[in-house]
Amino acid sequence: MTRYLVSRIVQLLPTILGIYLLTFFMMRILPGDPAQFLEGDRGDEQSMAETRRRLRLDEPILVQLAAYLGDTLQGDLGRSFITNQPVSDMIGRAFVPTIQLALTATTIALILGVPLGVVSAVRQNSIWDALSRLVALVGVSIPVFWLGLQMQVIFGVQLKWIPRISGYGIDERLILPAISASLGMIALLTRITRSTLLDVLNQDYIRTAKSKGLANLRVLTRHALVNALLPIVTVWGTSLAGLLSGALLVETIFSWPGMGRLLVDSIGARDYPMIQGLVIAFALIYAGINLLIDLFYPFIDPRIRY
Repeated sequence: MTRYLVSRIVQLLPTILGIYLLTFFMMRILPGDPAQFLEGDRGDEQSMAETRRRLRLDEPILVQLAAYLGDTLQGDLGRSFITNQPVSDMIGRAFVPTIQLALTATTIALILGVPLGVVSAVRQNSIWDALSRLVALVGVSIPVFWLGLQMQVIFGVQLKWIPRISGYGIDERLILPAISASLGMIALLTRITRSTLLDVLNQDYIRTAKSKGLANLRVLTRHALVNALLPIVTVWGTSLAGLLSGALLVETIFSWPGMGRLLVDSIGARDYPMIQGLVIAFALIYAGINLLIDLFYPFIDPRIRY
């Protein structure tokens, strides 16, 4: 296990470096000047030149890359062009709302998606199966931005069930963003649970368990569902990693101050250090979640060894 863990971490290093370099060069290829954004219409050529010098944007691109890379290797992600605050501090503050939203949304998806998939598989070709597949189809088809706006209008403006429909808070303001972010995951978990469980239910050991006289519920929970957990855990974990990397549309629509909204604002302002820091954080989150999922596999299936 230790050897496997070390090898995965070693493999991660060139990936992070490649993502860092790609982000660095792409941001400088895109049109837009951070100095012009900061100075606005009031800035003249002299003031913008001074701003570029202060931000080190007047240096050759390879010199900028060497400076940024050297600071990053020392754990310094730089300072935001806009707020002049440390990038790591701003990412840390934005990560707290993001993880609250992500854990709430994925918990809702797990509570609803897996039971829907189980019912759909056990009652195959019944009305419950049709309803479960309809829920999955609707969840995959509805755009998140449209769903979020509609829920704001219906539950916040018309019905007035949720007075505060935007902003940050672990109260009613968390309900609509979490539901919006969870709908696609509910659909995905429903579909993967149904398809995986149908395959497991047709295996010989399931028929053997039934022939021994075991109750259907025991066969389902102790034999079938346990052996269908691997793809379910994988899908749930990757969905969690995606939300931890920032639900861009959800956080923007509901004014949720998470990492996704911070990335959108930073791209609009051409805040290079912030964008590069966020991209590194997203890459580390994805890699970390995937590694934890892999390490969790032996607890689900003892046949798996590293």
